[in-house]
Amino acid sequence: MARQLKNTWRVKGLVLPLHDRPFPQFQPIKDSQRGEFLAQCPETAASAQNIRSGKTRLLVSSTSWTPDEDFSLLLDALISYSELASTLASTTHPSLPDILAIITGKGPQKDAFLSRIKVLEKEAKLGKVQIKTAWLSSEDYAKLLASADLGVSLHTSSSGVDLPMKVVDMLGAGLPVAGWDNFEAWPELVHEGVNGRGFRSSAGLSDVLVGLFGCSDMSDLQSLRQGATLEGKRRWDDEWDPVAGKLLGLVE
Repeated sequence: MARQLKNTWRVKGLVLPLHDRPFPQFQPIKDSQRGEFLAQCPETAASAQNIRSGKTRLLVSSTSWTPDEDFSLLLDALISYSELASTLASTTHPSLPDILAIITGKGPQKDAFLSRIKVLEKEAKLGKVQIKTAWLSSEDYAKLLASADLGVSLHTSSSGVDLPMKVVDMLGAGLPVAGWDNFEAWPELVHEGVNGRGFRSSAGLSDVLVGLFGCSDMSDLQSLRQGATLEGKRRWDDEWDPVAGKLLGLVE
């Protein structure tokens, strides 16, 4: 971000970027709280037991359903995952789990997305995947993130420096992220193999899903969750005080 301001916008003098941090409601939750939420949330209740046992993995994304995010990329990745789950059932990944994908938000392209899902379901191309949409309160959205196995961000940055707040919220909830990483500022928020994974195509996202969900001991996903939880502990005071706080003389 600092490099863009200096090189592109010719900003002179000291440049000190401040990154967004998660709001207080985005926190990891205890396993008992996770179980209660999964059982009560209408979108997860029917799959709650399988999610808790690992037979089904809960994937979450959020969107305003605008052209800025191409959700056909996610659909294509889920189709590929479903096909691979069938063809690899007796080979390299004998127990790829089902996926419950919940996409939250409202917007102009939602109906077109739902129409395509219906077609794919009729064509039996989502055999290992169930896709639901939801509109949740801020409190339940935070609990959904904390209860999920993986968050997905399809945000593409036209400027190269705007970081998606949804990813900040996911990390705040201790949720590892798979995200579109083809822009310069992405590594300032998500560190590859530490708190998330990047991709640049539907095939790349499918590979991420197979790699993380196909690991029998879930060690890779657990490692990313630890990294996400650590990143999420950094809150506004931690970001503000060492930079703006010192610059303005508010902290020593």
